Amino acid sequence: RYNQALINNAMLPSSEPDKKAFSFDVIPSQLIDNIIINKTATPDLTGEFAGGLVQINTKDIPSKNFVTVGIGLGFNTQSIGKDFISNERGQYDWLGFDDRRNLPGSYPLKYGVYNTLPVEQRRNIAADFRDDVWNEVNSVAGPIQSYNITWGNAVRGKKGGTFGSVVGITYRNSKLLYTATKELFERGQNSQAFFDFTDRQNKYSTNVGGIVNLAWTKGKNKIAFKNLFNQLFEDNYYQRTGINTENLQDVSLRSSVLNQRTLFSSQLEGTHTFLSKLKFNWNFNYSYNNKEQPDLRVITYGRSIGTNNPFQVNLRGNNTNRFFSNLTDHGFGTNGSLSYDFKIKEQKQTVKIGGSTLIRLRDFRATIFGYSEPTDISLINLPYNTIFNKQNFTKNNSFEMITALQNPQDKYYGISALSAGYVMFDNKLADNWRLIWGTRVENFEQFLKSNQQGTDKAQVVLTSKLDFLPSANVTYNAGSKSNIRAAFSRTVARPEFREIAPFAFFDFEVIASTAGQPNLKRSSILNGDLRYEWYPRAGEVISLGVFYKDFTDPIELRLNSASVATRRQYEFQNAASATLYGTEIEFRKSLAFIAKSKQWLEKLFFTGNVSIIYSEVVLTNTDASGNTVAPTQRPLQGQSPYLINAGFQYDSKGGSGFSLLYNRIGQRLALVGNADFGDIYERPRHLVDFQVTQKILKRKGELRLTISDIFNQPIETYENRDTKEAFSSSIDKIFSSFKPGTTFTIGFTYDFDFKK
Repeated sequence: RYNQALINNAMLPSSEPDKKAFSFDVIPSQLIDNIIINKTATPDLTGEFAGGLVQINTKDIPSKNFVTVGIGLGFNTQSIGKDFISNERGQYDWLGFDDRRNLPGSYPLKYGVYNTLPVEQRRNIAADFRDDVWNEVNSVAGPIQSYNITWGNAVRGKKGGTFGSVVGITYRNSKLLYTATKELFERGQNSQAFFDFTDRQNKYSTNVGGIVNLAWTKGKNKIAFKNLFNQLFEDNYYQRTGINTENLQDVSLRSSVLNQRTLFSSQLEGTHTFLSKLKFNWNFNYSYNNKEQPDLRVITYGRSIGTNNPFQVNLRGNNTNRFFSNLTDHGFGTNGSLSYDFKIKEQKQTVKIGGSTLIRLRDFRATIFGYSEPTDISLINLPYNTIFNKQNFTKNNSFEMITALQNPQDKYYGISALSAGYVMFDNKLADNWRLIWGTRVENFEQFLKSNQQGTDKAQVVLTSKLDFLPSANVTYNAGSKSNIRAAFSRTVARPEFREIAPFAFFDFEVIASTAGQPNLKRSSILNGDLRYEWYPRAGEVISLGVFYKDFTDPIELRLNSASVATRRQYEFQNAASATLYGTEIEFRKSLAFIAKSKQWLEKLFFTGNVSIIYSEVVLTNTDASGNTVAPTQRPLQGQSPYLINAGFQYDSKGGSGFSLLYNRIGQRLALVGNADFGDIYERPRHLVDFQVTQKILKRKGELRLTISDIFNQPIETYENRDTKEAFSSSIDKIFSSFKPGTTFTIGFTYDFDFKK
């Protein structure tokens, strides 16, 4: 929520349109020119981040002509060679495109029209839905496959101009198996479980990506056209068994949850230098983000607990339904800057002015169907793969497809416009002092139109906010090898469309729904940090920093007070305020000091960072009469109290290398509870990865062995039942748990180097 990412000076579209989530692995590593991570704000950067801003720049004019091909095969220890269950695959699933889950053309999309149709016509429409989609297919979880090819070419003209092109294509496919448990308990020491479920998950995934970059440069001018495309297809078919004590039911559930996402980002940018001191940068960009959930199916059977009665389909509520949704997001942006270099008393100074505009258009529509209880009760005993056959809708006393689960808020349209301007000064005050300061002004307007519950009237959310975002960064050069940095800034975090849309979606995988809040306000954050940096040798750094952040109206996902155990609803809400402060140490140090006679130790680096963070949210509370009562405090949702990254990295002159990486995060608040249901925390785990590489074939080829998640510790969340957030096995209750498995991958890449 409090991070941001840019690609080639344009906003990187989120890989999850409903929230901020950036999948950096959609960009082939061979095509990355550099990555810059900003932890402090400057006026020329977007003001919408508080944690970090990641800037990714991809290659455009290669230094040599080449073609690189790569292949990787891997296996997951708990998946390879085992039975994999799913519904029938479409003929284009392997390419990331569904071709068998669309709504039938006979269904009227306009809200409420279906219910006005004659019964016979509604029965015919229900029979138009594919009924073979419920069939299960058994296959084998084979190896994880990945392939990539990259092409780079530079044509240098006789008059000094150069035209470069870089093209890359990637493909990945996998079948993975997980066994996940989910439990929620009543309050009290000897509490009974509201539910106790085990899910056998079968996750099919395909990812297809491509990059096409074209650039021309001559003298002090450069123009580039850069494009990124990614198609992601994920289908989780899972079978759930267990008990629901709230409904006194023994449960057997099947569900197919398909997500199909398309991401496209394009930029046309230029850099021009005039009179050696005046530099002009410009960028026009477009992004397209689409997420479809075609025919998300859930079918639930139940019987009384402790009996051997036959299972009967459960048609109450949304226990059995078919859900279709489509979300489309377009982004149109432009930015430009003009900088001028000059001197004051022989010290270099720079002034920079610029501005940007980003317009986003969002269109979302969801349709959900349930089923009525048939008069012929023998139908409710039919098995999952035949119960909704066409003939069970077209005759009397059979099922009817109903839209009682449909709400007017299940579609919305949104527009947002962010306009920004800034002025920034980079002043060399003296030989040892540098000051970067200025201010940024951002005006944000957001419009969202939906419908009100129980009426045809439109519900409109319209907000407009002007923010002044000053910042200052001062650096003192304490010597040839050390710096002292201090920074202050004001930044913001704005609501996403999904967070203000009143649409509610029930997710059977997490057994809870999520709804937006139209009255959500943007968060304002004051940031301050102080850092000392020491550079012992080239390529080495040791830094120690402290930081502080003050949030006004932080946005969190919290439990609605009207929730029940098996129908919990989470909503985006503002807290009154929050504070966060901590310390961080970062290091990258060669181990040559251990034994100077061992030259190989110069190539062995110990790297990492450690952060210790304290956060506190202040909540304003009211009693049943609406009177204000004493505020409460707790950690900021999603914030870990500590973070550890560490590793060893080695690269020899002979082409051998290895890396051993370790990560651990402290317990972080995943889902905020209330008086009836406790807070859900994510439990810490040790994550260790290992990779070894070897150059072969005259260093044009490379073999790579990767072992991911060596310890395979469970990914768990737990209900916290005492005042200490850390997990206590004697008090706290595990809420969800699964093991991801250890993954072994062998990869080979070969570089065809065309030097001419």
